[in-house]
Amino acid sequence: MTYLNCLLEAIFAKLRDPKHIRIIRFPRLAAHRRTSVPALLTPAPICYTYRMNKTPRTALICAAAVALNMLSAHVFYHTLHIPLFFDTIFTVAVVFYCGLFPALAVSVSYNLVNSLLWFLEQGAFDPIFMLYTICGVLIVLSTWLIARRKDDFALGPLVTVLYLVLIAMISSACTIIVSGVIDFFHLKYYNVPDMMNPIKHFTDSFVRERFHLLAACILAQIPVSFTDRLLTTFAGYGVYRLAARISGRQVA
Repeated sequence: MTYLNCLLEAIFAKLRDPKHIRIIRFPRLAAHRRTSVPALLTPAPICYTYRMNKTPRTALICAAAVALNMLSAHVFYHTLHIPLFFDTIFTVAVVFYCGLFPALAVSVSYNLVNSLLWFLEQGAFDPIFMLYTICGVLIVLSTWLIARRKDDFALGPLVTVLYLVLIAMISSACTIIVSGVIDFFHLKYYNVPDMMNPIKHFTDSFVRERFHLLAACILAQIPVSFTDRLLTTFAGYGVYRLAARISGRQVA
């Protein structure tokens, strides 16, 4: 009877969620094979239990990534005055380490927290600033499209470098166009001080050369966005490799 209960529990557990179960064997119940069920069904009695939920651990990683993104942006731009963003390094690392949806949560949360802090500090709310969340989402999606093929990264260092460059090119192309359009509306319709916009100097230079404002906003994105995406993609992958090594996870 104990064997039958264990078998029924295994069936129901598998129907509920086969991805979050593990096998626990009970050698003492092996004698029931001869009387309860034919030995053809299983070599030994089995029972299924759920694994520990990984949600709290993933949430902690995402929260740390948001905080570290803000710290890196503050150090590199505000303190060292480097005209790049450096605010997606740990977002890229989360894409490799945790997957698509945690990375999307990091990207959206970063923009929400950043906007809130800017409002509390300056007392100015910029509704268009929240549209830059689209850029973060596109960065995550373009990174994930390549990062999910982790087996290909194991083909060698050269392949890894080429994939990372490809990620940087795709993500920068997305951010150049989208950010350029957002900057156009931002500069044309809102007179709100920028929290962090190293691209504005390039935009002003193109405008002085009589470029249309939309063209100036898009062209000004190219040098900054591509450089930023290239450096943050490689840095994010390096953070992922380091985190995976510390945690004992197999890496590509």
